[in-house]
Amino acid sequence: MFKLPYFLEGISNIFKPVLTDERPIDEVRGAENYRGKLSFDSNACIGCGICIRVCAGEAITKEVKPVEGGQEIKMNFDLASCTFCGLCKDFCPKKAITLTNEVLMVSENKEELKVGGSFIKKLPPKPAAKPKDAINTKEAVVSKEDEKKK
Repeated sequence: MFKLPYFLEGISNIFKPVLTDERPIDEVRGAENYRGKLSFDSNACIGCGICIRVCAGEAITKEVKPVEGGQEIKMNFDLASCTFCGLCKDFCPKKAITLTNEVLMVSENKEELKVGGSFIKKLPPKPAAKPKDAINTKEAVVSKEDEKKK
């Protein structure tokens, strides 16, 4: 039952140097191309919603409130549900979503694991009303064409 080779290896490991990195925890960064904590730039976002459609974890929500002259759009990213796959970043046409190298996302409060931003999307200008003369002229042209066909 007692395996002597394993015991000897265990004893020899006691005297080997520690392999743990001794840098301060604040300096820890992810490896190259690491997909860490999500960052959102509300100034670049156009509110198209492509990120919502491609999110597998359903971690992205969008709230739209009508305001004077447009809509207030609030984008919320729940990092507790996020799988950090990076599809939202890849599909964003304006590159408003980025994934940082930040690896430490431990929190007791779930609200700290939410990222978001809001912006106002202005409605397009209403087309100018056509004057009645232009409408009557167009109707006259159409009626003349109908007479020619007969």
